[in-house]
Amino acid sequence: MNNPMLEQMRDQYIESEGKWFSLRWHYIESCLLKAYLDSYHQSGDDKYYRFVKQFIDRLYDEKGRIPEIDVRYYSIDQIRPATVLFDLYQKEKDPRYKQVMDLIYEQLKTYPRTKNANFWHKENYPFQVWLDGLYMGQPFLVRYIKEFADNKDYSDTIHQFMNVRKFIFNEQNRLYYHAYDESREMFWCDKSTGMSPHVWGRAVGWFVMALVDVLELLEDEPADSEPLKALLQEAVEGMLPYQHSGGMWYQVVDLGDQPGNYLESSGTLMLAYAMLKGARLGFLPARYAELGQAAFAGTVRHYLREEQGEVLLGGICRSAGLGKNPDTGRIRDGSFKYYTESEAIVNNNGHGVAPLLMAYCELKLLSE
Repeated sequence: MNNPMLEQMRDQYIESEGKWFSLRWHYIESCLLKAYLDSYHQSGDDKYYRFVKQFIDRLYDEKGRIPEIDVRYYSIDQIRPATVLFDLYQKEKDPRYKQVMDLIYEQLKTYPRTKNANFWHKENYPFQVWLDGLYMGQPFLVRYIKEFADNKDYSDTIHQFMNVRKFIFNEQNRLYYHAYDESREMFWCDKSTGMSPHVWGRAVGWFVMALVDVLELLEDEPADSEPLKALLQEAVEGMLPYQHSGGMWYQVVDLGDQPGNYLESSGTLMLAYAMLKGARLGFLPARYAELGQAAFAGTVRHYLREEQGEVLLGGICRSAGLGKNPDTGRIRDGSFKYYTESEAIVNNNGHGVAPLLMAYCELKLLSE
């Protein structure tokens, strides 16, 4: 299953450094690198591997360190890029890759946690658990234990996922909300539940991608992964009543009929990836592959286009968070208006392009 426009985009995008992505140790770029590692494994084309390796290698200084990593600062987003290093180390045996993985793993040993033992999202977001953070931290933790630890104990990860089910899932509408504040002190949270006020599509996307990637890592490992499979199916099933007839999901998932809401690419594509991969690996019933394909096709039909020889993916929420933005100082209150009006809708942002390419790889694997 080859899509000429997507093939064109996949090859063009790696040449767009400085325009659509930057050379930095950052979770967005690391998601793009993961997409190109998927492309390498699926296609066998070395150019995708070389892109990833050259990108990572340029982050190192002459002493074999990555200066952007600050282990004195606790941020779950900083963990995500280290997941890229496993494949590089496996192939190259370069000790620099292992040194950084060890550094990140050691930081996780002292990482601040909620009273229920979940990682804080960041030290400047104390006692907060965001759905985003499961994707940022757990695949790294599981793979490090799998490849390097003597004690193959995955109970910490499983416990953290189950806590998210306990504290961020709404039993009435069967949906996951964006985040949870254990302290109940943040202005955006419900003082009785600690939950943020809305269902943000991309947050759910991060969560289901984390589940399917962790489940893949846990295959044949000494761990009871059945609870995570149940969480994956429950999360996807909860989203299905809100899927638009064209295949996509709205930015604020359950308020599609409200003025200002829009069909959003990144969250839809993350769900597509999770459904396609989950069905391919047997974590979800086979019928979910068709639902994932409908989500993928709907996004491509609605938002993928070519302008002046360049392929563009539109409909991407550039960024969204809660509380005071540490970089800009802007207050993000988690309201419907915030999600639909306060964050820019952009083209070719990595939040959307990465799951587009990952889901495309899954479609190709299913067709093989």
